[in-house]
Amino acid sequence: MNRWFTLAGAAVLVLAGLQLAAAGPAAAVTGIEKVTSPVSAVDSQQTHTARAECPAGKWVVGGGGWAFAVAAADSAKVTLVQARPDHRSDGSRDSFVATGSETTAAMTGDWWVQAYAICAGPSGLSGYTVATGHTPVTGSPAAAEAQAVCPGGTRAIGGGARIVNPGRDVSLRISRASGTGDIFRAGAHEDADGYSGAWGVDAYAVCVNAPAGYQVVTTASAASDSEAEKLALAECPAGTRVHGAGAAISNTAPAGVSLQVIYPFEGLHEVQGFAVENTPVGQDWDFIVAQAICAA
Repeated sequence: MNRWFTLAGAAVLVLAGLQLAAAGPAAAVTGIEKVTSPVSAVDSQQTHTARAECPAGKWVVGGGGWAFAVAAADSAKVTLVQARPDHRSDGSRDSFVATGSETTAAMTGDWWVQAYAICAGPSGLSGYTVATGHTPVTGSPAAAEAQAVCPGGTRAIGGGARIVNPGRDVSLRISRASGTGDIFRAGAHEDADGYSGAWGVDAYAVCVNAPAGYQVVTTASAASDSEAEKLALAECPAGTRVHGAGAAISNTAPAGVSLQVIYPFEGLHEVQGFAVENTPVGQDWDFIVAQAICAA
């Protein structure tokens, strides 16, 4: 698959443990829709952020992000460092936020970020809670992971991840739910040269009483060796739609590889995950996965 045609064709912060509805039998999710943000500034700044806002009165359930370098020669020089839901309890509009970063100071070409929010009406989101998990920002680990655990038997219908203080040297590696959906995991690692700054990871889970047809579909990429880039696609079964999106790189992957894309397709039937070697990696880094959290 030609990555440049694939990517170009698709292109054209938060409250922990907030209980918004009493737990009980989950109704069908209503009014689900995907909202695409405007493209961020297209230039050579170190970071770009985009925010996809839900319509007034709807709550964010999931989403994704895309970091894209304009020139093919720069394709490996940007990464996602944030892709997370932002629920607002003050009555302002919910959103999904995506932030990308250059991975090297040698990056001089233009690039951009876009965010995608999956939104739904609150009446169908029984037990809605935004759970978070954090690692301390007190050191400079080679890699770090955090997990947000859904309370009281609820399940993650979506979620996200954020690196705190990534600089240019830390990139996103994991933003996905567990197979049973009770946990949403976030992970990141430093590049091959390491990083002297203190950094950490935040995980976010949008938890609800599991709606009809709930299942977590996780699909591996066909590529599983030392390819410079890897793409995975996860598709919801017939009769269900994507409510949350995720992706992850294998735990065996070395420094220097990162997630660039977590993309819920139009129509909410499929999710794309895309990862690259930011610097040449001589060893195999196994498969990546895309994840679709599906419900009727």
